[in-house]
Amino acid sequence: MKLFTGTTSLDTILVWLAAGAFLVGAVVNASGHPKIRAGFVGLRFPFWWCWVTAAFELVTAVLLVTAGTRYIGVALGACIMLAAIAAILRIRNYRELPPPFVFLLLLALAGVSGQV
Repeated sequence: MKLFTGTTSLDTILVWLAAGAFLVGAVVNASGHPKIRAGFVGLRFPFWWCWVTAAFELVTAVLLVTAGTRYIGVALGACIMLAAIAAILRIRNYRELPPPFVFLLLLALAGVSGQV
């Protein structure tokens, strides 16, 4: 597996920052901590959805840093974050919106920076 090497240091930083954010999200969700599971239930997902989300986030992180697959990672990560935003809006818990918006911003910056 060839890891992505950006054309500029800013490009590399943005991609690795986005990948790191998704990796941390994957680890947190994969922990299955009762508070994590309760958060998913509060968003009207089954308690086990945290593990599904963790898998998608891990795949996103790998795709972001693997040469030639960054845009697939950006697309998958955007789908994950848009689903999170939609779930938060559905229950009208607006104070939970900043994290998925930050992830979406990181993805957008990683997607438009440098060459793939």
